[in-house]
Parts: sequence; structure tokens; C-alpha cells
Amino acid sequence: MRAATRRCVVLFVVLLLAAGPSSVATTVLRMNLEDLCRSAGQIFRGTVLEIEEGTLEVGGGVLPTRTFLVRVDERFKGDFATEKEVPIVEIRTIGKTPPLRSGGAQWLRTLPEPPALEVRSTYLLFVTAPSAAGLQTTVGLGQGCFHITGDAEREQAVNELDNVGLVSPTRLADIAPQGPIPYARLAEEVRAIVSGS
Repeated sequence: MRAATRRCVVLFVVLLLAAGPSSVATTVLRMNLEDLCRSAGQIFRGTVLEIEEGTLEVGGGVLPTRTFLVRVDERFKGDFATEKEVPIVEIRTIGKTPPLRSGGAQWLRTLPEPPALEVRSTYLLFVTAPSAAGLQTTVGLGQGCFHITGDAEREQAVNELDNVGLVSPTRLADIAPQGPIPYARLAEEVRAIVSGS
């Protein structure tokens, strides 16, 4: 086995182990709002201030990373560091990786995509606890990343799966099973779940 291929295999195994069982499980499970709240280390509404590409040395290889610096505008769950008295979260995820190549063969990307966040946009984020390597992502990948749009009186929230699977018999049962929902209603339900009511 060539050295480059061996390094890629080692890196992939290390990534799976570093992500932890809860992060790996969320890549295949459809999660409703209660599941998202239960699995998140932090839940907050925030505005993305910066996005930085970088690298992380893991298992003898170098992994691309993408770090999101997010100002916390509303807190629901978790602890938050402050910078000049403003709560700030730094979410370091796996970055975009090119396809693996060995000789004439090419393998497509098997690692999860980083959250689709944009600078100056606002989101409701359900973020995993950091892995052993210090990496995080949104719970259930795109399921825990709600883009907030609209004016202050008519804000809507929709996750990367168009909110499919979000409703449950006990929460948001009167909401359409897919598509944007009022942010105020979503925030109210998140508060109720986190407080245990």
C-alpha cells in the first residue's frame, strides 16, 4: 500500500474515532426537535462574524478545518465564553476535502460537509460537544442548523433538510411537516424542551 493511501486510511479511521459515537450516529438518524435539544452541547441563536479555513494535525495526517466565529444573540443551552462582554462561539468543523486519489483511482469524499453558514447571516444552531480532537458540528449535521430570515415581526427558520422530521406528536404538531416555520414558535418550543416543561 502506498504511503499516501495508507495516510488517508489512517486519517479516516482517526476522524471516525475523534468524532465520537454521538456525532457519528447523527449522520444517519432523522431527528425531531426533542432529539436535537437532547443531543446538543450548546443551543443558541447567532450571527456569523468570520469563517476561517485551516488545518489540524490528527493521527499523523493533516485535516482541513473550517472555523466559524459566531456572536451569540440568544442563549438556550450551554456555557459561552465572552469577548469584550459579548458571548462568542468558535465552531471548528472538518473542512472541505478534495477527492482522494491514488494512481489513476479516485474516491469521492466520505466525510460530512461542514455546516453551510455564511458571514453576516443569522442561525439557530444546535452544536455538538467538542470531540477529543476539538472538532464540532451541528447536531444531525444540517438538521441542527436553522437559517433565520425575514423581518423582526415575521422571522422564519428552516434547517438544511427543509425541517423534514422536525415535528413530533408532542412538539410543533400543528406545524406543517416541512418548510419554514415561525422563529418565535421554534424558540418557544426549544426553551420549553431545555427547561423540561
